[in-house]
Amino acid sequence: MDQGTRVSVGEWKIGRNSDFLKTTLGSCAGIVLYSMKHKIGGIAHILLGEPPPGKIIHKGKYARTAIYSLVSELKSSGVPASDLKACLFGGATMFYSKNGNALQQIGNDNIRISKEVLKELDIPILLEDTGGKRGRSVILQIEDGKIRYSSADEEHAIYIS
Repeated sequence: MDQGTRVSVGEWKIGRNSDFLKTTLGSCAGIVLYSMKHKIGGIAHILLGEPPPGKIIHKGKYARTAIYSLVSELKSSGVPASDLKACLFGGATMFYSKNGNALQQIGNDNIRISKEVLKELDIPILLEDTGGKRGRSVILQIEDGKIRYSSADEEHAIYIS
């Protein structure tokens, strides 16, 4: 297996056929969308839940705009939203604050907004590995829909069908 395509913070990418996509998450959320029928999928690596009011310069940073953009790109590739299934990762509590919990809520907000958007789009969530205090790594193998995900010393795999 080659190095694959890394999806960095604030990005979404799609892959086809024998591609694989990978990302590493802390409080960020990783949204995996996949269509077994079309053998195409994508990952959005989001930093924050909702975009600020006004002009959005970087859509990939926010759950709402990143997921809608990823779904739009998949639709442009011939995949209707009704053929997609989702898995959610990340949203860990990575930052602590003595004066309040705004930093502690980033991960929770990322996951909450991501779920809202997926519900709006009627995309079912097959797996959720979120929260806690540990970062995660996620690899999506497009060819067979296998997702390998790990945190600390635990590694898991699931096939999206």
